[in-house]
Amino acid sequence: MRQINKGAEPAELTAWKAQNRASPNYCYASLTATHRLAVRNALVREQRGLCAYTGRRIDVGSCHIEHLRPQTHCEIGEDVDYRNLVASVPAPNTPQLPYGAHKKGDWPTRADEHLFVSPLSGGCADRFSFRLNGEVEARSATDNAAVETIVRLGLNDDALVQLRKAAIAATLQIRGRGPASIRIADARKRLRDLEQAEQQAGTLEPYSFVLVQALERQIQRIEKIREARGQS
Repeated sequence: MRQINKGAEPAELTAWKAQNRASPNYCYASLTATHRLAVRNALVREQRGLCAYTGRRIDVGSCHIEHLRPQTHCEIGEDVDYRNLVASVPAPNTPQLPYGAHKKGDWPTRADEHLFVSPLSGGCADRFSFRLNGEVEARSATDNAAVETIVRLGLNDDALVQLRKAAIAATLQIRGRGPASIRIADARKRLRDLEQAEQQAGTLEPYSFVLVQALERQIQRIEKIREARGQS
């Protein structure tokens, strides 16, 4: 999970709120298709083209608007609060996925919100550790919220694990030389490129936060091997 830094809500949503705040229909269901499109555009931009929960590539046509606090548990106005909205796979009216927003459903209840690691929370990325086989676990076994969030979002669903594994393999492998064959100089450059991209504007590489961890592990592994062999 990558931390999302929320920006200003789109002007179309602000204008709609001003016109409808006193209306009994002041709720998400009353937003028009035009308003929802404007919101999706804004969300995809601020999320740098990545699904809020999974890190999959998204664009305006391949995501839906997800409520961090489920609409079922929202008070009046909370379901149109821009800070409660993120973009997530899949697109509306498409088959259910066994992970991400579809898996999350109406969780968390207000009583369970302390068990939800939101992508808006500071340092959320550091609470998850990705293995080279694509699986994810809580970085700390005592981090009950991270453990529960992995389960509730289905982050270890086989299909999603395989997508992450393929991205990791493509990053660490030199064609024709087998898995984890990347040279340390190339690994360091790839890591720098990913870190620099995070500081710049524009779309990020799918699973970029996963690839950063994979490269850091690979660099550490090579350094340990070199140290054991007495190499610099």
